[in-house]
Amino acid sequence: MKAMIVYASWFGHNRAIAKALARELTARHVTVVCAPASRIVVEEVVGVDLLALGTYTHAARANRRLRTLCDAIPRRRLDRIAVAVFGTQFAEGMRDGKPGGVDDLVAHLESRGYDLALPPLRIGLRGAARFLPWLGIGDEERRQIKAFAEELLEVCVAAPLI
Repeated sequence: MKAMIVYASWFGHNRAIAKALARELTARHVTVVCAPASRIVVEEVVGVDLLALGTYTHAARANRRLRTLCDAIPRRRLDRIAVAVFGTQFAEGMRDGKPGGVDDLVAHLESRGYDLALPPLRIGLRGAARFLPWLGIGDEERRQIKAFAEELLEVCVAAPLI
């Protein structure tokens, strides 16, 4: 199985999540490419079984490059890929039900008629950590990422998309 993790990260939060997700999948014998959205072109998505997209939230929107990448993937190809979304948002916004980048990216995919392989992974950022690089992923985030990786594999193995 081949997975591609494409992320957008301003302060390093989504990069840390993407790399932790890549480690979890690699430990389960998945071939993983993990790269920022700025370095990925649509041709690289060919042959991928799983595409995980990670975004930050800025003005309740997802990263533009991730939305553009989704638009560039032909629908027939997108139908053969398990797609998942993860991302960060201020914990206060999540608690108050305010939409974030994850919601924007999910809506963008749904507007193309595509359903995600499973519900998105949302990591809430608290306090000053919202604007600072992470010194490391905490135990709770590590648990969430591990569970997300396990669910992704269950979905991909239970229902092969090709």
